[in-house]
Amino acid sequence: MLKSTLFRTHDVISASVSRYKAIIIAFLVVGFCGYWIVKHQQSQTQQSMWISSPKVDDVIMVDFGRIQTDRVYQPQFRITQVIAVDEHQITLKEGRYTYARKRDAKRAIQLDNLMLDDYFKSQPWRLSRTTVSDYYQNGSIYAAYRPNDIYVLGGIVKKRAIAYFPKHQRAHFSPQNNQGISFYQQGDFEAARQAFEDAIATQDQWGMYNLATMLIAAEGGKQDLPRALTLLTAAKAQGNLKAIEALKSLCEIHQVCE
Repeated sequence: MLKSTLFRTHDVISASVSRYKAIIIAFLVVGFCGYWIVKHQQSQTQQSMWISSPKVDDVIMVDFGRIQTDRVYQPQFRITQVIAVDEHQITLKEGRYTYARKRDAKRAIQLDNLMLDDYFKSQPWRLSRTTVSDYYQNGSIYAAYRPNDIYVLGGIVKKRAIAYFPKHQRAHFSPQNNQGISFYQQGDFEAARQAFEDAIATQDQWGMYNLATMLIAAEGGKQDLPRALTLLTAAKAQGNLKAIEALKSLCEIHQVCE
């Protein structure tokens, strides 16, 4: 019964598709076009917003061929990047290289070229807000991108910010802990354990963390979850961020916490 129903359903669907194929294709084409139009409008809205409210590190694509009106038009696509913004103007650094095709300029971004030491000119390029708007309206500025973290189009366009820690919060590694790391990298886990034990004797929070991870993984000796818990708790009390995460993992996975 079920098999017969499935066959009949298949026949009905096949007949309907065959009969209304042109209509179905038309709907698909219209749907695809509508989707593309919506995505394009969203992109244009976002581009306009970035141009009107630029931020430092935004990447702005410029066609200098449209700016140079005293000569016959030739495409001159160049990459610029915002380095300063105020109420009246924006300051950009201008790429040294000119591309004949937009895709070549995009490719330069994807290849991390913006991170090369000599990619940008040393002389800044300052534009009033009104000029930027005019350039966008006439196509001289044809695209803008805002970095997602340090990336644009998959390429690196700025250096990653390094977190600053006040001097009293910076990590201090004891010689014993460093020796333990060296032994561990050499694969001598027993010697690494002993070196970390010596580091713990000096109240080294990193020695506590490193030995605790070895105790959890049973490296260089037996597994000892209760002592690992004690060491991670002590390291956490000293503000060790990695110990905080390791302690959370230990409690969730091994369920040794009360």
